[in-house]
Amino acid sequence: MAVDSVEVQSTVGIDGNSYTTAISNDKLTNDDFLKLLLEEMKMQDPTEPMDSQRLMDSQLQMSTIQTNLDMSNAMTALQSAYTNSALSTASSLIGTIVEDGQLGEDGYLKSYKVQNVESLDGDLYVNVNEMIGYIDTVYDTENETYMLYNASGELLDTDGNPIGVNIKMTDGRFELDESGKIQLVDENGDAITDESILAKYEYSGEVVQYSDTTEKILVANIQKVW
Repeated sequence: MAVDSVEVQSTVGIDGNSYTTAISNDKLTNDDFLKLLLEEMKMQDPTEPMDSQRLMDSQLQMSTIQTNLDMSNAMTALQSAYTNSALSTASSLIGTIVEDGQLGEDGYLKSYKVQNVESLDGDLYVNVNEMIGYIDTVYDTENETYMLYNASGELLDTDGNPIGVNIKMTDGRFELDESGKIQLVDENGDAITDESILAKYEYSGEVVQYSDTTEKILVANIQKVW
């Protein structure tokens, strides 16, 4: 505890003894107690010495309080520094895929994409979206855009209407031939052989699908990052 100054003023009473008349003691430190002790010893009546033990005990208590306060401040500063360091380190997880050992209904490990990191009540959490599957994509090489399609594999125009070209699908995924190309069929399910159509629509890979709901995971529980 800091103090600007401590003033000790003494006066002489009608009995000839000196008395302390004013002490600024609202912010006393250890040094102030020592000064007060020395002043008391100087002013005491040799025939009736004052009890200095009380003052010594108070000084010891003040010293203990000051030590505990300093230790508390040091621990608070250390904890703050650790939290900031851990938060900075955890921020490297943003954009990565993580696993925390939880299993989905299908028995496979759940995977999540990290959106951001936050500290709550001293614990670090990542806000994530669960990976729920994959979506196949079709690219229109002529118009240089990705095509829409429905669950039946029908390619759709921008208004959501079928265009008469379908993709063979199994369990919601495209059926690819041996060369890794999509298999196009007409409305009757017959294979399309028109080279211009086959060249126009190409398989452009799969895209990970994530849930729209964000959830929190303890950073300490993360078991895998990729």
